[in-house]
Amino acid sequence: MTPADWTPVHRADGEQVGWLAPDGGSGRAVPLLLTGTPAAPAGPREDVAALLRADGLRALDRRWWTRLPGEPLTGLVDAGRPGEDWTWQPVVLVESSPAGCTVRPEWPAPGETGRAALPVPVGDLLRAEPPAA
Repeated sequence: MTPADWTPVHRADGEQVGWLAPDGGSGRAVPLLLTGTPAAPAGPREDVAALLRADGLRALDRRWWTRLPGEPLTGLVDAGRPGEDWTWQPVVLVESSPAGCTVRPEWPAPGETGRAALPVPVGDLLRAEPPAA
């Protein structure tokens, strides 16, 4: 569930492309992708809203990292509470919405058709960079 103080940002066609989160009492906002991850540092509200409208969806199309079980994924796995033995693996987003996001392995094994579901905001469950060893 997204925090109540996040303001949705929509494109002209009505599609939501992210949120603005308040940056303390500064009057500035942090632009957040649909996953709840920061798209850029805090800035003036109109500037960061424009950034999300222009690049918010495109910024999701990249390699991400999340913890997944070691065996090939089958069906839909709840990755919101990863097991202690799960490892960080490269993934791509299949779907992202205010209700949650779904990822799949970036390089699925032959016959691996499963997906992993993450809550939104993803917090530290989804990372743009691999974790330090």
